[in-house]
Amino acid sequence: MTLIVPVLRTWMRAVSEISRAVNVAAPLDVVLTKVADQARDLIGFDFCAVMLADDNVERLEIVGWSGLNDDYVKLLRDDSSLQIEPGSPDADSPAARAFREVVTVTVSDTDRDAAAYGRLRLASLQGYKSLVASPLHGEDEPIGVLVGYSKAPRMYGKADIELSELLAEQTAIAIHTSKLRSRREWAEQQHSTLMKLVLDGVGLDGLASALSEVLDTAVAVIDTEGRRLDGKHTDPNSDWTDDLYLYHHVDEKREAGYATQFVERANGDACVTPVIIGGKVAAQLWVLGEKAMSDTTTRRLVEQFALVVGMELLAARHALEVEARLSGDLIYEVLRRESVTEAKGLIERSRVLGFDLEDTRNVVLISANKVIDRLPAVVRQVRDAVRTNVLAAAYEDDIVFLMPEVPDLRRALDRVLRQRAEHDSATKLTVVVSPPIERADDIRSAYQASFGAARLRAGAEDSTGLVDLRHLSVLDLLLMADAPSVYLKRLADQLIAPIALQDQQRDAQLVMTLRAWLDSGFSSTKTAKELTVHVNTVGQRLARIEKLSSKDLRLPSSRLDLQLALHVWDVLQLDRSESLPQSRTRRNL
Repeated sequence: MTLIVPVLRTWMRAVSEISRAVNVAAPLDVVLTKVADQARDLIGFDFCAVMLADDNVERLEIVGWSGLNDDYVKLLRDDSSLQIEPGSPDADSPAARAFREVVTVTVSDTDRDAAAYGRLRLASLQGYKSLVASPLHGEDEPIGVLVGYSKAPRMYGKADIELSELLAEQTAIAIHTSKLRSRREWAEQQHSTLMKLVLDGVGLDGLASALSEVLDTAVAVIDTEGRRLDGKHTDPNSDWTDDLYLYHHVDEKREAGYATQFVERANGDACVTPVIIGGKVAAQLWVLGEKAMSDTTTRRLVEQFALVVGMELLAARHALEVEARLSGDLIYEVLRRESVTEAKGLIERSRVLGFDLEDTRNVVLISANKVIDRLPAVVRQVRDAVRTNVLAAAYEDDIVFLMPEVPDLRRALDRVLRQRAEHDSATKLTVVVSPPIERADDIRSAYQASFGAARLRAGAEDSTGLVDLRHLSVLDLLLMADAPSVYLKRLADQLIAPIALQDQQRDAQLVMTLRAWLDSGFSSTKTAKELTVHVNTVGQRLARIEKLSSKDLRLPSSRLDLQLALHVWDVLQLDRSESLPQSRTRRNL
């Protein structure tokens, strides 16, 4: 008993030293050097080393040691040294065997055992003759080896081996605790960094980029409609991020509740963490690849990040609600006024919202049953498609957009129709593009034309599709509630003005020929007789009229458009007396 008490005190003092190093958050190499120092005192080793497996579990790396000279440590760190699975006995070592077989290995005389462990030939460089190597146990597999060396040959008894294994267990606990502390501090630091990014206003794209960099893997934020919200922060060397895959799986995971889910994929697993706002899943955070959930600390970091994403989405949602309310008030006033330019402050209010009413070139109206319930999603998709800022709001039962000049507007809106159909095929969506707008005061009339077209389309068997009113026709005028003169003038300008200009420049008599042809019931023979010209001349003039007006005269709709445009032209001729020769004006009348 008198012998046991001092040994126990020495042992407890050594364990306390190791624990103190861990608790003060000392670096891992300092902790393991402390272990090596205590091993020499407790078990009577002349030298000691703590070795850990590398990330690929191919080699043992010396991390902490006591008593070993620098040249020998440098030799142990050589790439060819301490291989866990050596190709031959010449490259094997007792430490590697202890790790492979998870057993304590003893060598009582290095000279005798050099044939079995080729690396023992290096023992003379350090000056040891015997050693004991005990594995360090991790949760599921070994993580390293504790090796004690003696200068003289030594038979290690049962007590020596038990002490070595007991110290190895304490070392493994110290390593685990140190790594947990390090990971926890790392996670806290990363969370603080993420919160700072939120305060700095980097937006969702910046947050996703930061998490992707921290985890060294691809990150995706997907909303409940399968839309990618972040800037696609992807490992360029992988093919993990397949938007189509993510889109098809988001619905499956939406019903899984609020818990983090794991998805097995051919190109790497993924972890899906829900982003909760107001008790509902607003989006999902996908972390892709095997690094998605490497440990509990990483998982907690990802879940904390999901909270930060929720904060960012909530802020964005609030901003959109404020913008929608202001936009709605503005559009309400614009569509109820005869003149926008005369109304005080309307144009300035639009500029505050990042849109200039004077730059409006089209009204786009989207109509469907309860479409205003989908306002945020539809507005987002339209903005993404046209790639420019627009003014949008619910008006009556529709969603109304005021658009600037948008290249390939029809293609962009067709894309929106396809996206909505993929997400909600049961909803029959009608999209109407208004006649072109030249002045802000035309917005109300353009909306009226769009509204009339949408209601007319609603009566069709299949109301889904796009109606483009950008090329004025009689139908467009009939759709307007009050057929304003600005559109009547524009119809005449579009169809008749180019023909009249040709008459002015070349005395081509095209307007007179068109009038006679329309009055004759579209007969070239009767027209030729009326004008006293050859029938071929009439044919040539009609061909010229087709080219100038971009109308096919064989079509009844073209003839109707031209007839109405000509009537409007006749009415407006007094306003155009300065632009055409007086003789020509009288002849045409």
